[in-house]
Amino acid sequence: MKVLMLAYEAPEDFALRDEKSEAFDAYMGEWYKFSEGLKTKAPDMSSAALEQPSTATVISLRDGVRKVEDGPFPDTKEQLGGFFLIDAPGIDAAASWAADCPAAKTGFVDVRPVLDLGMGEEQ
Repeated sequence: MKVLMLAYEAPEDFALRDEKSEAFDAYMGEWYKFSEGLKTKAPDMSSAALEQPSTATVISLRDGVRKVEDGPFPDTKEQLGGFFLIDAPGIDAAASWAADCPAAKTGFVDVRPVLDLGMGEEQ
């Protein structure tokens, strides 16, 4: 089954992504280790880290009017920091793997099955 893991990070974690931070190597090392380990369980994994939440542009459409806003929309301190799209044997396995994600320590990981609409694989 296809599963999307959405990694939500605490604001202080985003600060550690700065290469000038003394904690950068240790923090990113955890992510690299997690990614490599996950790749052994789900070899066809796709993943990416996202830029700072302040770089987000949020688009909405209300009554036919497009609204464009800067910055993250969620009203929570944790913000989306990246994702992993994996093939997992089931949701329980994916949830177990997500528990090892560095974001689970200070933020959270949203684990969701991808809806299969029977449209086949993307080319």
